[in-house]
Amino acid sequence: MEVVGLDLSPFTLTLLLIVGLVFLSLCYDWWCHQYFQRRGVPVADYIPIFGSSYKFSEGFHLAMEDFVKEKGKVVGMYEFRRPILLINDPDVIKKVLVKNFNHFCNRRVFPLLIPPLTRGLSMLANEEWKDVRNILSPTFSAVKMKKMSVLINECCERLVSGFDRAQEGGTPVECRELFGGYTLDVIARCGFGLQVNVQDKDDPFVNNAKKVFDFGNANPGVALAMVFPPLVPLLKWMNVTIVDQSAIDYLKEVAEEALKMRKEGEGTSKNIDLLQLMLNAHNDTELDQGDVDSVVKSKGKGTRQHKPLSNEDVQAQAITFFTAGMETTSTLLSLTAYLLAMNQDIQEKLHAEIDNLAPTGDSLGYDVIPKMEYLDMVISESLRLYPPAVFLERLCNETIRLDEFTVEKGLCVFVSIWALHYSPEYWQNPAKFDPERFSAENKANIKPCTYMPFGFGPRNCIAMRFALLETKMALVHVMQKFRFDVCSKTEIPPTLSKYGFISPKSVLLSAVPRI
Repeated sequence: MEVVGLDLSPFTLTLLLIVGLVFLSLCYDWWCHQYFQRRGVPVADYIPIFGSSYKFSEGFHLAMEDFVKEKGKVVGMYEFRRPILLINDPDVIKKVLVKNFNHFCNRRVFPLLIPPLTRGLSMLANEEWKDVRNILSPTFSAVKMKKMSVLINECCERLVSGFDRAQEGGTPVECRELFGGYTLDVIARCGFGLQVNVQDKDDPFVNNAKKVFDFGNANPGVALAMVFPPLVPLLKWMNVTIVDQSAIDYLKEVAEEALKMRKEGEGTSKNIDLLQLMLNAHNDTELDQGDVDSVVKSKGKGTRQHKPLSNEDVQAQAITFFTAGMETTSTLLSLTAYLLAMNQDIQEKLHAEIDNLAPTGDSLGYDVIPKMEYLDMVISESLRLYPPAVFLERLCNETIRLDEFTVEKGLCVFVSIWALHYSPEYWQNPAKFDPERFSAENKANIKPCTYMPFGFGPRNCIAMRFALLETKMALVHVMQKFRFDVCSKTEIPPTLSKYGFISPKSVLLSAVPRI
């Protein structure tokens, strides 16, 4: 038999090669998107290449809420080609976050994240994370918060002055801008020991802070890295990053200069900001009585062991504190103001508590805040309706069997905080703003792992106490002088960002001076 050869042109050969590569790529894509089907796990809707991520155009929080409603409390989803297990069963969540924490103690490190953010507490893993967490814990103790409240009070006074100017002539107040300036002021003062003029648009700290949170012009290379992970080294070489490199470099220089001054002994004894507290955290002589439960004791000897943080680590924690705390707290304050404006009866009740316990700014000491039970109820309910971080994630570092399914090593697990907070199974009339859910009598009835605005378990938000103090002090100071109300320009409901934190686009309210 004679075999007749095919005389193909270079163009035809190239075309066949391209078709073959496309075919193989689609086959690989299909195989990746069968991960959960092969394991019998319900799967959220997905499309080739983009997986379930195409639904994220609605917003991370809404997409995951839909997945849970449509497929159940344990559902597989695909972040492009990467399989993600979405768990929203409170009992299973508790096993992941607490009971089997050693299997899920880490978060994944995002591609294109730049130093020193890669050394931040939220990105560290295993024993390194545990060591740094133990060093940092005394920094956020009640004793240290009491000291830091003096600085926060100063920032609150400037915030109230900002409201005074903004509401002149009865004009609507952009709460997002004012509260954003306040949280920037607090973090600059309490984190870096800086006093910045948040009203000065030319201030380099203000400018670089805005760059950090400018996700409007996100580089498409970030999405490309998620679709094609092998391209990450090339994208890094091309200086593609998640956040603005110049802004992070500026913050790093600020922290570095502050550290240099303190190590040279220029007024360190007067500093009570985060940088100084981190420098002191590993020094036994700097620990207060209230910090004993936050330090590590060596076996049998009862002595405290501290490993000093390097300059890079201190910079990393300070910048992480900045990036994690600024947007979330301003969002909480802005949306709490909106909820109070929409619910005047609740606002009146909160005003009554403030008038009783802290009628003036001078009477707002650190010891007063814990006495404001209704204030705590209002903030807690605001965090339920608008949790700044709408989901949390953990990376499985060792294969484990959880109930009827197996979580394999390397699989990323998501928990939709938003879906839990809006589930009618756990909350009656979940869309209603009702602070009474968090009264002393009702709080005990809340099912564990159905309310997690700051996460849950050993890896919850280390700065929770600071964030709540910062929020409560600001709200009390402003409400001592003003009442929030809606106006013709108030957006109802507010438009929330779809990616990252759920910060509102705008919160325009009337700030009515109290007589």
